[in-house]
Amino acid sequence: MKKTLLLFLILTSISYAQTKKEILVGNWLGTDASGAKNTMIFTSDNFISMTVNGELIDGKNYIVKGGKNNGQKGLLKYEIDESKTPIALDIIAYALEKGKQIEKGRFLAILDFKSNDEIKINLSLNGVRATEFNESNAASTILLKRN
Repeated sequence: MKKTLLLFLILTSISYAQTKKEILVGNWLGTDASGAKNTMIFTSDNFISMTVNGELIDGKNYIVKGGKNNGQKGLLKYEIDESKTPIALDIIAYALEKGKQIEKGRFLAILDFKSNDEIKINLSLNGVRATEFNESNAASTILLKRN
């Protein structure tokens, strides 16, 4: 009886185990090193909406403002690689050209899940992904809490 109960508990805990991507899906809030409030919204279909310079960018329906692509529709999506330590996150900007998604660039990030409701993220804007969280990249690191 004890062995059967133990086996049942193990099997049910395995079936309810969530991937990091599943935990990541949702609304997250945090304050960066400069004191600016940040929002990141991860969807199950790999879109990300996020605050940039105080403006919320809708990942599913972004309209470029200014520059040579002014008025062009874009998308923001994300990819997560749970096999890396720390976890790698790519935020990918796409332009919609003739109905096709054309990749325009990537922001490289790392994630550390403190709990299911708290994550630390370091987002690089220089094209080089950080390999760890440390003092030298603290200004580009933010602690996000599930909203």
